[in-house]
Amino acid sequence: MSGARVAVVGGGAFGATAAVQLARLGCSVVLFEQADQLLSAASRANQRRLHRGYHYPRGLETATSALRSVKAFEAEYRSAIHDGAAHHIAIARHRSLVTAEQYTAFCDAAGLRYREEYPPFLRRRSVELALRIDESLIDVDELRRLCAANLTAAGVEVRLRTRATHRDLRGFQHVVLATYASINDLCPGSEARRRFQFEVCEKPLVRLPAAFANHSLVVMDGPFMCLDPVVGTDTFLLGNVDHAIHATTVGLHPLLPRQVACCVDRGLIRHPPATRFPRFISSAREFLVGFEQAEHLGSYFTVRAVLPDLEATDDRPTL
Repeated sequence: MSGARVAVVGGGAFGATAAVQLARLGCSVVLFEQADQLLSAASRANQRRLHRGYHYPRGLETATSALRSVKAFEAEYRSAIHDGAAHHIAIARHRSLVTAEQYTAFCDAAGLRYREEYPPFLRRRSVELALRIDESLIDVDELRRLCAANLTAAGVEVRLRTRATHRDLRGFQHVVLATYASINDLCPGSEARRRFQFEVCEKPLVRLPAAFANHSLVVMDGPFMCLDPVVGTDTFLLGNVDHAIHATTVGLHPLLPRQVACCVDRGLIRHPPATRFPRFISSAREFLVGFEQAEHLGSYFTVRAVLPDLEATDDRPTL
């Protein structure tokens, strides 16, 4: 492909990485990003974990794929990886889709390290088991800086604030679509489009009591919650399998509820017109002591795209 003229559409982590790798192979690359900076959509509005596979006990293929990918991410973005937090997985005593025994058997099969350990704020009666796991956080601001520096060093032409159209892509020999939830917008024909399950997600940003400092926790495996510290701050991002999702549609394009459409991929919304934050608090009380003292600082909103009909395994293959 050396010498080929290539367009990459989407300036998230995947798009920026693809553009750099292609340029290093000798391609002439143009990166299109509709926002005013890189990593502005799903690459920013997520739990910011460097997944090693622990979160997919019903999808061994996804777990092992994540574990294999870590080395490549570390080689490219080492300074964006934060290893200082204590990461825990807790298996809910009730309503979990896996038992503690099944979860540890999964970790053994996937080659994932763990040891029994309970964070100080966890209600032990609510869980069957809690484990300290070997995982890391991602500093998104540093990752954005690294992506920008790599793009410049590789000679990629970056066009921010540019929503690519079919006309813009004429003249390129190859086009890489790294637009995630809007991937079907630029597919060349109906035969190339694919149905996805689109989920409009909210990620609240909060301050928590001192006992939570520098701790990450995921309650498995069902309609439960998670929390992760934001690197370099005293804040946390919250997730919830049920309450984070404002709308779900299966089809070629996401449908955004009117009340949150103005918030999607707009960064931190300090006073969102619609928020599920009270539901986050209510459901987490079952597991967390003092969580009701959380101070809501705002929420991120984005659209997540996953393959439909994979609820049994929760697999998340990279296509």
